[in-house]
Amino acid sequence: MAERRPNELFELVESYSRFGHHRTGSPSQERTSAWLAAQLRDRGATTVREPIELPRYVADWSVTLDGEAVESLPLFYEATGSVSTDRPHRWPVFAPAGSGPLGVSGAVSAAGSEGANPGDLVVAATSNPLGLLAVSNRVPGPGSGVHVLQVAGEHGGALAAGAPVRASIDARVEPSVCHNVVARFGDPDGAARLVVVTTPISGWFTCAGERGTGVAAAVELATRLAEETPVLFLGATGHELGGLGAVAFRGRFSRRVDTLIHVGANIGCDWQASPTLAAPDHSYLSARFAGPERLRDPVAAALAPTGHGVDMPARVRSAWFGEAAEWLDVPCVLSLLGQNPWFHTPDDRPDVSCNAARTAAVTDALTEAALALVRR
Repeated sequence: MAERRPNELFELVESYSRFGHHRTGSPSQERTSAWLAAQLRDRGATTVREPIELPRYVADWSVTLDGEAVESLPLFYEATGSVSTDRPHRWPVFAPAGSGPLGVSGAVSAAGSEGANPGDLVVAATSNPLGLLAVSNRVPGPGSGVHVLQVAGEHGGALAAGAPVRASIDARVEPSVCHNVVARFGDPDGAARLVVVTTPISGWFTCAGERGTGVAAAVELATRLAEETPVLFLGATGHELGGLGAVAFRGRFSRRVDTLIHVGANIGCDWQASPTLAAPDHSYLSARFAGPERLRDPVAAALAPTGHGVDMPARVRSAWFGEAAEWLDVPCVLSLLGQNPWFHTPDDRPDVSCNAARTAAVTDALTEAALALVRR
């Protein structure tokens, strides 16, 4: 099969982004999974959307600062119920780290604001180098009972200065269903060596660089690998909620998988091409490999055009990122992910955080690395 042109590949990124917010279980994300399944069928795969039950956080909310509505997002699962107030707690600096549940009672800002009790509402300006609304992944489960409405970091000064604030939220948790997208190229169920290509498909916002570039690369990678071997493709939902889609899938297949290619976050992001941010690490990419030492050099040579080497960390969860950490019992694991200053923010858009040339270059390099593994 001829390689797709960079702009043709990037059309997948743009299409993915146009669906809107990709939060797990949301209507827009369900439309995205149907679209992805159609893309895979167009490339010769058979597909199924496998349902996964989850407790879905559902809310209506608003924040008005100094008389103007500002974009915000609740800290999912932290509290349920209704609150409306013009005297919320103020946290001018808020930096939730990692996956939750995250007890906010101890997350008092660097500005020294007072704490909050269950049933209270907090308006918190999130930490981000560009002053954006930047949120953290969560694990569904009971939180502290304190409602937290996160706003862009650029509003921290106004919060600290006492600007008028009005905030409200009505939140609940209800049973729901989300879907993994599973595709089969050829007959992976009968293959002597099962090859899996996986990428997350959900996230907080439009996620062009974070998720879209990985979706495009994973679809292209699976299509090219299928010319030589059967491939099982997993578009894993629930990434921002503890990777619940990958966990559900892994329980069924992990003992049979021989080679796992994980296409992680931000693989098509090239800060060099951005007029917004100058940084010495502008196209940082991380490649992690677990497998026979003799395969490290071929993998590294294939990935050399990306400008980065290959690490072989121990097979422990703390040394791996994202869904790759779910597959460390597989004989060969290759995981690729990058950085993006617009990561987990509303500004992660195709015209801002990523581009066609970088997406295509990394996809080509990753394909060569994956071929080195399946041909061994």
